[in-house]
Amino acid sequence: MSLLSRWRDDRAFKALAASEFPKLSAYGRATWPNPDTPARQAPYLALDFELDGLRKAAHLLQAGWTPFEGSVLRLNEAQSLDIRSYAELDRTAVTIHGIGEERAARGEPVVEVLRALIAALTGRIMVAHAAWIERSALAGAVEALSGLTMPIRCVCTLTLERRLNPNLVGAEVYRLANTRARYGLPEYEPHDALTDAIAAAELFQAQLTRLPQGVTLSDIELC
Repeated sequence: MSLLSRWRDDRAFKALAASEFPKLSAYGRATWPNPDTPARQAPYLALDFELDGLRKAAHLLQAGWTPFEGSVLRLNEAQSLDIRSYAELDRTAVTIHGIGEERAARGEPVVEVLRALIAALTGRIMVAHAAWIERSALAGAVEALSGLTMPIRCVCTLTLERRLNPNLVGAEVYRLANTRARYGLPEYEPHDALTDAIAAAELFQAQLTRLPQGVTLSDIELC
């Protein structure tokens, strides 16, 4: 991370700490792992969103997450929440994730989901496959509701896989399921937020076994 990026994040954390929103204030005041922390010892939160497509204004429809450290997934603290939406949803996206308008209308209010998610992410490094999607979606939702910038420290298993196994050929070769298969991990049914979050966490744990023992957060953090 550049000095400019670090300065911007420090300012954003201070703004959150002084905010009137309790969960964001706690997030801004939290103790975060040092960049020199060994990657195998850091606290993480695997996260996945199901979205109404990948356009910038796509609706959040489901969030799934689980905290973990090292090789231990805290599945007793995992969460899977549908997110309320009354919008006319993209038909292609509905076909993929199966969350239609009737189900979306019964979801939890987005502000309640964000409160739970921000509390779970506080002090932890987010892990996701194609993490820029989750980072952008979460930061955008927080900004829309609070007007504040939420810095999100994260590791991207897709980016890490391109480093570990570069120059693989094929349009699908770096997708989550195909990447897991290279590590002998089981096949899961895709497009459920919690299942995909667990899948990303397990993949990251497998990837760590291919990295040097001394690898630190600063070596692998995307942002």
